[in-house]
Amino acid sequence: MKDHNALIFEGPSETPDFPVRISFNDSRKVVNGSDRLVYCHYHDEFEFNYVVEGTVVMEIGTQRIPVHAGDAVIIHANEIHSGYCEKEAHVRMFGIIFKLDMLRSQEPDVSQSKYLEPFLGGHYRFPSYIPNKPGWQAKIISEMARIVETYQQQPFGYEWMIKSSFYTIMAEIIANQAFVTQNEQSVMTSEKLERFKKSISYIQEHYMSPITVEDIAGAAGIGVDHFYKFFKQISGETPVTYVNRHRTRIAANLLKYTDLSVLDVAVQSGFDNVSYFIKTYKKYTGLTPSAWRKRSSVEVSAKA
Repeated sequence: MKDHNALIFEGPSETPDFPVRISFNDSRKVVNGSDRLVYCHYHDEFEFNYVVEGTVVMEIGTQRIPVHAGDAVIIHANEIHSGYCEKEAHVRMFGIIFKLDMLRSQEPDVSQSKYLEPFLGGHYRFPSYIPNKPGWQAKIISEMARIVETYQQQPFGYEWMIKSSFYTIMAEIIANQAFVTQNEQSVMTSEKLERFKKSISYIQEHYMSPITVEDIAGAAGIGVDHFYKFFKQISGETPVTYVNRHRTRIAANLLKYTDLSVLDVAVQSGFDNVSYFIKTYKKYTGLTPSAWRKRSSVEVSAKA
């Protein structure tokens, strides 16, 4: 894992009954060169990443995949992933984050038991990399772009349109037998990655309280002396930097989606000193919390 550009803010799902959300990353908005375009993390949702411009190196589990403009990658639930820009290239990319089980039907049929359930159970796995070339790959990438556009515009019935695109993507992968089975898949979830997940889970569960490196190392079951190197090798940054950036992401969502004061946002995102919060927030976003909130409100108004 490498230290490179960027910070991503993932907003909460605004419609819990339709578990789909879109993230957007633009390397031009990066102000701290030590950050990644996609910070090292995992979640229990599946994710499609579609690169619009430039090249990003995606690290998924133990894989390192250069993804060029027009290409896409698929990330499975609970799969550790991050991404960085090589050199000073300009990169723009979309992330489609969703619950795969939203494609289940109340009345199971053979298509669900024969195809969908093996994906949900982990026996079938999506291909990690989808290059933009003629054939089923181009069709899949076209549907990903359609999902993003539909989600942004949200015409009447947009949920059905997005769901139909997910079914089309599944159909192309299945019809072309582009999936791999678990026994064909090399074992990527090593003990090291599982220990890293435990450390990340600890941070996510305790970010509002004081956290020491000893606490995180203990959660991972690793001695403190070895933990610094272990954590940075996988995430590309120190445990302290990761904690601060995680708290900054929490704060960004609170600033954008609530009316809490800057002081309350600092407290609820785990900062016990408002001056340090403002300094840290500006370090990772280039703006003070108040300025970032103002810019976010303008962007939301422009979309309305």
